[in-house]
Amino acid sequence: MVANFPKLSYSSIALIVGNLAPIIGVLFFEWQLFPLILLYWIENVVIGVFNAFKMLTCSGSESVIQRIFMTLFFSVHYGMFCFGHGTFVVDLFGGDLDSMPAALQIITQNGMQLALIALVASHGFSFLQNFLIRGEFRQMSVSEVMFLPYKRIIVLHVFIIFGGMALQTFGVTQIGLIFLAVVKIGADLMAHKIEHKKSDVM
Repeated sequence: MVANFPKLSYSSIALIVGNLAPIIGVLFFEWQLFPLILLYWIENVVIGVFNAFKMLTCSGSESVIQRIFMTLFFSVHYGMFCFGHGTFVVDLFGGDLDSMPAALQIITQNGMQLALIALVASHGFSFLQNFLIRGEFRQMSVSEVMFLPYKRIIVLHVFIIFGGMALQTFGVTQIGLIFLAVVKIGADLMAHKIEHKKSDVM
């Protein structure tokens, strides 16, 4: 009997392709644990930026002024959330980091620019494909969209943080880092499915 695998959407395929860059980096460029997790943390900021665009473009019952106000509120609150999350990541996994420019400098020093661009592109494609073209913007209110990134980060970074802690405990190896990146892809697909449940997107 041949197993029936779920059909993946174009955005899911883009997500997987975007997440292959860190695996290549670990395999061929000796990326280490802290820069890798830092890359995933910066991805949270990218998700927040696209979510702000979603809030501004969704066609709920809110007025334009309400959308702008809620988007500004989200930007401040989510920014504080990401700052707290980033501080926790730095304290837990080590590193010298005090600002976003410093985080981007670490990404540049480790040659991770293309990996970051790939992750940005995958989220950009999902925004275009699912939210705009497939019409999710017609199905959701601004208040619904506002909470989407928090749900995604909780699902995603429980796997990443506990995986990183396990590597620190038992030793950071190339195989362990690749396994962490693969687990991240699985968690990302799960979060992606939850986020786009209304439009039945895998």
